[in-house]
Amino acid sequence: MTQAYLLTIIGEEVLENVIEKDIMALGAKGFTVSKVTGRSQSSVRDNPWDGENIRIEIITSEEICLKIVQHLKDKYLERYPMITFFHPVTVLRMQHFY
Repeated sequence: MTQAYLLTIIGEEVLENVIEKDIMALGAKGFTVSKVTGRSQSSVRDNPWDGENIRIEIITSEEICLKIVQHLKDKYLERYPMITFFHPVTVLRMQHFY
């Protein structure tokens, strides 16, 4: 078992392809994408004309996680509704992730 980080990005579906390319270029070995819905105190995003929300999950090293987070902060977080969080996880078969 090895310590790694799970980085979760929740944002607009329109950003999916560009964020996927960015995270792979920054060193991630893979990711999982899911369509998601939700509600906050200030808004609901459930209009099909606006597109859907996605959740991208990445298991990676702390170094790559922090690189991706900084990139998202620099390029997207001020301009798009996006939530990003990460935390340490213990992973079996870590060779699949880095």
